[in-house]
Amino acid sequence: MAASVIPALAGCSVTQNVTPVSGGIEPDTVICIEDNPSVTEPEILSVIANSITSHGYRPKIYQDVPDDCAYKLTYVAYRKWDFTTFLSQADIRLFEQNELIGQVFYKLPNGLFGGGGLNASKWASTEEKIGPLMDELLRGASGKG
Repeated sequence: MAASVIPALAGCSVTQNVTPVSGGIEPDTVICIEDNPSVTEPEILSVIANSITSHGYRPKIYQDVPDDCAYKLTYVAYRKWDFTTFLSQADIRLFEQNELIGQVFYKLPNGLFGGGGLNASKWASTEEKIGPLMDELLRGASGKG
């Protein structure tokens, strides 16, 4: 009986899906980020912007992205609470001329203890959770692999 309770408490694994950009974005290109004021996770925007910069692109944050912006990034993020708040889900999408060219999706499993069960990785920073996924998203964007 006790053995069947442990998996329920620990929760299932974290869902991480990345559809990487496959070439075509020139270095130093502006990637317009549509600021999402409904997102209350305090680190997500800086993690996204820093990742864009580290890959040789220029992030610009807008309330309303101008129509002439070739590359637009949108995001939503949610957090939960278990002794402290933590990122529980994020969906980041990169568009070229309104066509989806790449996406990051991160989600902790639902479960006891604020979601994520007893999995201690739920308390990792947003940078630790999203930074590597953003790297995977943008790694091939310049066509250099």
